[in-house]
Amino acid sequence: MIAANDTIKEFYRELNTNGRISRLGKVFKTDKNYYFLDTGTGKVACLKANVYKVMKSLLESDSYEDLDIPNLNEKELESAINEIKEAMKTEHILSAPILKTLTGAAVTHLKETLESAVENVTLEVTEKCNLRCRYCIYNPSHEEYREFGHRDMSWETAKKAIDFLINHSSDAEHVHIGFYGGEPLLNFKLIKQSVEYAKNRFKEITFAMTTNAAMVTDEIAEYLLDNDFDIIVSLDGPKEIHDANRITVEGTGSFDKTVRGTKILLNTQSRLGKKSKISFNMVVSGPNYEENYNKIQQFLESEEWIPKDIMVLTASVDHGPKDSEYFIPQSKQEYKFTEGSYDPLNEWDWNYRREMGIGDSKKGLFSDGVMDKGMMIIHKRLLSELPVKAYGMNGCCVPGQRRIYVTVDGKFLLCEKVGNIPDIGNVDTGFDIDRIQKLYVSDFINNAKEFCKDCWAVNLCTMCYVNCYDQKGPHFSYRHNSCRNERLYLENNLIRYHTVLEENPEELMEYNEKDFR
Repeated sequence: MIAANDTIKEFYRELNTNGRISRLGKVFKTDKNYYFLDTGTGKVACLKANVYKVMKSLLESDSYEDLDIPNLNEKELESAINEIKEAMKTEHILSAPILKTLTGAAVTHLKETLESAVENVTLEVTEKCNLRCRYCIYNPSHEEYREFGHRDMSWETAKKAIDFLINHSSDAEHVHIGFYGGEPLLNFKLIKQSVEYAKNRFKEITFAMTTNAAMVTDEIAEYLLDNDFDIIVSLDGPKEIHDANRITVEGTGSFDKTVRGTKILLNTQSRLGKKSKISFNMVVSGPNYEENYNKIQQFLESEEWIPKDIMVLTASVDHGPKDSEYFIPQSKQEYKFTEGSYDPLNEWDWNYRREMGIGDSKKGLFSDGVMDKGMMIIHKRLLSELPVKAYGMNGCCVPGQRRIYVTVDGKFLLCEKVGNIPDIGNVDTGFDIDRIQKLYVSDFINNAKEFCKDCWAVNLCTMCYVNCYDQKGPHFSYRHNSCRNERLYLENNLIRYHTVLEENPEELMEYNEKDFR
């Protein structure tokens, strides 16, 4: 008779013939049940406790020699393994093919897409800013610090960028122009010129702007809302939180100015009878996240001037890209490195709901938008009967399609989030297709596949080009910490989603009609 230890080791050997076992899936648990996510099919199975123990042992052991034997007797172990083998035959799990490359529209339809399906240009209308936020990339305390510029975008550059959008958007479903800075209201004249020019040349066009609102006047508010701008106001919460980081050039807090401008926007919106077009972007710094989140929630609930349905985008401080060591997902090295790591917003939202008796169906927390996005990733995940044969480029867009960030001097960047990385063209010569093909398709894939091939989250991943490039090209040691955080984020979303599925499955239906792009 084969010993219990030999039974699981033999099964481990069988599974290990096609790459690392850890890439094949992920076990997780809620308060009520044990689960397994299969990488290749996207299927999620509810497991018996003994099967969970065996799966966890198989997926989280570094090697045959280091296999963690679950505390089961021979009969229990054999039964669990037989159940897994049966599922492999009937459900085709634990059979994801080895990742050899990545694919997607950027690989198959790059030129055609960029020729006629560009959706957006975001104009950096000025490098100037009236604030000196402590966590901003333009603040000396930031590791990627670069001096504030003093240039404004010229009308000639803006016009060329808009003309480029006109000439490359004939097949786009939606066309959009954004205004960014610096603080874009420091060049309000150019914004008005751009809007009037675009409205005369597009049948349908929408506009957006990110602003600290400190310079908003009645005239500016009326113009923006008359033209149906989506307006993101940078407001970090109550005065003590906001003023801790968002300071003026003189070093004083900007809360009062931002609130004054935001109230003008909201009052104008109400007076003009516009649907809600205003949202908040909150950057929250630690280490006392829970305390700050509580204060933000109280602030939003108690201030009468803030609409109860205001959309809030929130994130923690981004300190810029850093080199980090790579550890294979689900390896002992990774678990040791990430021990104690957590997602502060997810944990706060989870605990707050339960302490206050708030179900997921009863929205009203400032974290709702972020939580909904995470839930939609799971709800709309790739799901197939047989394992997929090809793997997509994570969360990467077709470079230049969804958004072109146009700098004050007319260079094209992928978006406003990427930092100082190689451009993809300019307003005078258009897209540099060969450069895009090399740097953001071929080079990206050649680098990414070395790490994505061992990752259980490859078909859920939303990671894009942010934090994996430097000025010369791909720099994937910047990406490893972000990948670890992404896996933590996805695991938390799997747990949250299946908790709701257990308790109130009808609540998940709302995600059928939403888009988390």
